[in-house]
Amino acid sequence: MFRALLNTKIGNLLNYMSTRIPNLGITKALKLLYIIDETSFKRTGVPVTWLDYKVWEMGPVAEEIHNEIQYGKSLVQNNTSVSLAPFIEVKKDNLNGFSTTVLLPKGKFDLADFTAFELELIDNVIDRHGSSTSKQLIEMLHEQDTLWHKCVSDKGLALNFKLYGKKSNHSIDFSELIKNDPILQMSAEAAYESMELQETLENL
Repeated sequence: MFRALLNTKIGNLLNYMSTRIPNLGITKALKLLYIIDETSFKRTGVPVTWLDYKVWEMGPVAEEIHNEIQYGKSLVQNNTSVSLAPFIEVKKDNLNGFSTTVLLPKGKFDLADFTAFELELIDNVIDRHGSSTSKQLIEMLHEQDTLWHKCVSDKGLALNFKLYGKKSNHSIDFSELIKNDPILQMSAEAAYESMELQETLENL
């Protein structure tokens, strides 16, 4: 969602995260992206990246980011390739006997597109979870009453994962976080309409 419009912002966020966290693996990076967006939406009704997070067995995953980093599949929108290549390098590495995909910063990050609130939130998430393992983050996001757990429970996805594989096409619904807060609901609606307008103007 709005990936082409926000590609530079997302790229700089991944660059910054991989600068702050040495040997940042793909799984950990994806979980931190999710935590940043969920935290922002819970507080303001607006995510930082507007990424669509699919409900996979290992937790919420921004599928298009995963596919580009893991498999080199860049996104094409309006006949234009949208890529993270200017912002991060992807290295296949072997850590503790396991093959892993590591993100490395390419050049210096530029945080001009982020608000002061977003920067503080991002730093708080990195300070709090940057030293956690990917397994610890997955376990945290699997806890009861999380959005992932609610979707898996409501849609019966545990059996689906067991029978058909580790992925699903269901998306995390952030609106669940603010369903009892009309002020944040209005904020979310206004922000979405603003993003739609920006995207329309960009494509004229």
